[in-house]
Amino acid sequence: MVASDEEQIERLRDWWSEHGRSVIAGVVLGIAGLLGWQGWQVWQDNRVASAAAAFAQLEQMASNGDDGVVERAQAVATAHDGTSYTVLAWLIGAGAAVENGDLETAAAYLERARASTDRKPLVATVDLRLARVLWAEGQHQAALDRLTSPPAGFEGLFAELRGDVLADQGELVAARQAYEAAVAESAESAGNGLLQMKLDSLPAAGEES
Repeated sequence: MVASDEEQIERLRDWWSEHGRSVIAGVVLGIAGLLGWQGWQVWQDNRVASAAAAFAQLEQMASNGDDGVVERAQAVATAHDGTSYTVLAWLIGAGAAVENGDLETAAAYLERARASTDRKPLVATVDLRLARVLWAEGQHQAALDRLTSPPAGFEGLFAELRGDVLADQGELVAARQAYEAAVAESAESAGNGLLQMKLDSLPAAGEES
């Protein structure tokens, strides 16, 4: 059954609320680890220190649920373009836009986030979020176009989301194939019950018609 626009947006909000901050926190820690001792020397220059302070303020605003996070995120990302915080600011702004039900702005911010980094895990994270936003907007093919060629470690997540989008379109054969691929990638991962439930909810192979 095709979900209503309101249901899609609510699901997107729930997903973002559950995963958004943990992903951002992981990215921040990953950046710190990648920089190492030599990188930390550069990190102390005035430009990056200013970006760090601006991002900390933005993150606090988002954590408090303050108004103006979307606008502030754009200001921080633009003012500190080229730093490691740029992509994170766009991500926070996109999350706030989703909370506001403004999916068009969320998609635009995610496009800017994607253009701000070439690190494969970050690009994959952005593509997953952007695909969810596009799906919630009813742009199924555009969402599917974002879910190709995942980097190592993201295959299962990409396949599961492809299955979600295809199932919503009524493409049950393709959805089953995507879910089966996701199950195969996630077989050794914990918390695989929901994915298996999605697969089990589809007609068995050969019964889709």
